[in-house]
Amino acid sequence: MSEVFFQPRLTGKRFDSHTLPVELLSDFAALEELIIELAKQKYLDAHPDRKRVPRGFADGISLNLATIEEGSVLTGFVLSSLLTANSLFSTSDSTLTYFEQAKETFVTALEQAEKAEQIGLTPRFIAYFNRIGKNLLDDEAIEFNPISTNHKATLNKQTRRRILLSVDQNAEYSENTTLIVQITELNKVKQTFSIQNHNVKIAGISIQPEHKENIYKAFDEFELGSYVKMKVEAQFNASNTISMINTLEHIDLLDAGDIEVRLEHISSLKEGWYYGEGKGFKKEEIMQLLLLFNANYPNELPNPNVFPTVEGKVQFEWSNDLYDLSLTIDTEKMLGDFHAITFSNEEEIERQLNLNEMNGWSELNSWISKNMI
Repeated sequence: MSEVFFQPRLTGKRFDSHTLPVELLSDFAALEELIIELAKQKYLDAHPDRKRVPRGFADGISLNLATIEEGSVLTGFVLSSLLTANSLFSTSDSTLTYFEQAKETFVTALEQAEKAEQIGLTPRFIAYFNRIGKNLLDDEAIEFNPISTNHKATLNKQTRRRILLSVDQNAEYSENTTLIVQITELNKVKQTFSIQNHNVKIAGISIQPEHKENIYKAFDEFELGSYVKMKVEAQFNASNTISMINTLEHIDLLDAGDIEVRLEHISSLKEGWYYGEGKGFKKEEIMQLLLLFNANYPNELPNPNVFPTVEGKVQFEWSNDLYDLSLTIDTEKMLGDFHAITFSNEEEIERQLNLNEMNGWSELNSWISKNMI
């Protein structure tokens, strides 16, 4: 079969280079399973006299990625069958009708989630969303009806949670996330460890052999302020709080002064954090700033000191014997007020840099490269 079955568009910073991260393939593999199971149910609904689908109904059927195009990433999935070569399954086969119906049911569920309507899926099928979309980041979405002007059947973190919680508002769901934490306890007998930051405190996480060395080292350096950056599959409750860690996928050691540690601390600051004053911060905005910084600020340049301001902005600072530089960032608009002062003649320079654009980062990086190295 060569006709496109799905043509979803992926949007977000990771897709600007028009490539598909390999970890998202597991999300599409789970979608394939859901479509097959929905198709089976559609067949049984149409044939109430049958208890099972015909033998070989879905044998060899799969969703295959056929194309990747720009915009941000426009993918083309075809529905394929190992039986096609023997003409036992073709576009004219009535079996395809049930797969088309399954696709429509899936797309409708996403549209219902977009509109905050009741989700027309049973709990058995909703459970698949624990794997479908779990690798999406905060700024990412998959539009399964991208040409629509109203409802694009968007799968993102918000619509995914609505679907997962539609069965039980007190239910828990799994999601991949990144945590900046300290390792506070280590049980060598049980081979478990505990983590903590300003928002999360979890005990009894299993130590996997490939991560053992870094976990032990981070615990040994706990009193020195050592942190770790963990990519995990976590269990979330209905209030979007982590209740447990299912799987640790990756871990990196961080120092207390690393920008990721400082921004994690800032993201936890609530209204009134500075002696009853101080505007609170939105975690998603701080994490977006971190993504932009990591993507656009070269590793060879010196990292800034990072501070929150009472006005609710983030301030980067660099200094040496000749210059004092600062960048005060409005994290909602990602606009930075750049200020430089030359100590020898007290000359001052001010600029506004748009950190959503490469030109803004290029100007900042040029200043740091010329005056701070």
